[in-house]
Amino acid sequence: MPTAGIFHGVHMRRRALLLAFIAVVFPRVLTAQAAGDSTAHIIRNLRSEIAQLRHELDSLNTLRQSDLISQSDMVDRLEETLEKRLSYLETKIDAVSRATAPVAFNPGMTAFINFAARGDSKRVYDLADPANEISNRPFLRTVEMELQGAVDPYASAVAVISVENQAGKDFAIDAEEAYGLLKRLPILEDAPLGMKVKIGKYRAPFGVSNKIHMHDLPWTTRPLAVAKYLGTEHGDFFESGYNPTGMDMDFYLPNPIPATTLEMNLDVVRSGELTLSQGHPGAQPAYVGHVNLSRDWSNRHLLTVGVSAYEEHGPAVTRLYGADVTYKWAPLEQRESHSFVAGGEVFAGRNVYTAAAGSPVSNSPVGWYAYVQYQTSYWLYLGVRYDAVQEPSNDRLTTRSLGEYASYYTTEFLRLRLGYEHRWSDIPAQNNLNTVLLEVNLVFGSHPTEPYWVNK
Repeated sequence: MPTAGIFHGVHMRRRALLLAFIAVVFPRVLTAQAAGDSTAHIIRNLRSEIAQLRHELDSLNTLRQSDLISQSDMVDRLEETLEKRLSYLETKIDAVSRATAPVAFNPGMTAFINFAARGDSKRVYDLADPANEISNRPFLRTVEMELQGAVDPYASAVAVISVENQAGKDFAIDAEEAYGLLKRLPILEDAPLGMKVKIGKYRAPFGVSNKIHMHDLPWTTRPLAVAKYLGTEHGDFFESGYNPTGMDMDFYLPNPIPATTLEMNLDVVRSGELTLSQGHPGAQPAYVGHVNLSRDWSNRHLLTVGVSAYEEHGPAVTRLYGADVTYKWAPLEQRESHSFVAGGEVFAGRNVYTAAAGSPVSNSPVGWYAYVQYQTSYWLYLGVRYDAVQEPSNDRLTTRSLGEYASYYTTEFLRLRLGYEHRWSDIPAQNNLNTVLLEVNLVFGSHPTEPYWVNK
């Protein structure tokens, strides 16, 4: 075919395409928007038109490379026009996508309300204020708002803002957790050893119980060892635990033991925030480590064993070591209605500091707890926990406690719990204390898919 004929055919085809594009494509997109078509549908149509345009431009470039129409100014102008239209469509897709981004990146929000009442056989007082009685009365213990969502392809963020009861005197607003979670490193574009990095304030990976929020606990009170060694202000009945400010690196280790998973946490945190320090902080920073080995059998039995360590040096020295074990059983055919959990933790601490008189003071307390829980039906969980702990300020004083609990779930959004605790102690005010506990936990908003503690 003569060159003029080829050019004329290409020119007419491109001209017809442009006229059709202007007259049909843009009115159709605008009409779809006016008619309320979904954003996804609009973007799909625009991308389809872009693909068609790219195909036409590729065909034009193929003809040009054959030297048959390389000298045509009209083809150059036609190509320029198509490129402008292509750029316009890509800009339009970006604008539509950005318009929906605030909705896509809104954080998921969950609210938790925890109410608890206690009846005691003798008077009980606030740990922080011996004149403030807390026995035989109800408390709205905490209201938590949990926000979490994606930040970008590399990171997500979590904020747990709590309104905590200060032993009945007032309420305090606290950022119980607020951290960014890097799921892969921007420079490496990868997550070596599956590493995830938390930066901010978070519940430290020391043992098992400390990482669980109050509304997820299988008991109404914190284990005594967790409250007395890791952190508490008003006692184990109120919010307790260790949530430092720092950086946590969570990664998997190469494991020589078949069919097991070996996970490790390494943390650099602000020192002086552990209750075991007794208000005598050491040098900055402090360090936390946790290693966890887990094994699953037939998706029915799960055994996890862990060890933890806290190190704080300087003018005062604080060390805390821990070991934990948890066993869970849940049969595949009855997973929602029957389960069994057993576990415990042991803590061994050492705190050395110089008293005001200049003499050295040291304590090496030991504490532990163990528990079992059995799920009898879809709604009912029964559990027992035993605690024994030496006082962090005087390791010659020991307190023991035996607690029994029955938890009833109407749904995953509402849990009722009735408990009883008996306490023996070398501290006279806490000896032979009997306490009846009633707890109500409510959840609303975006909700995790595994609401029951046994499944976490």
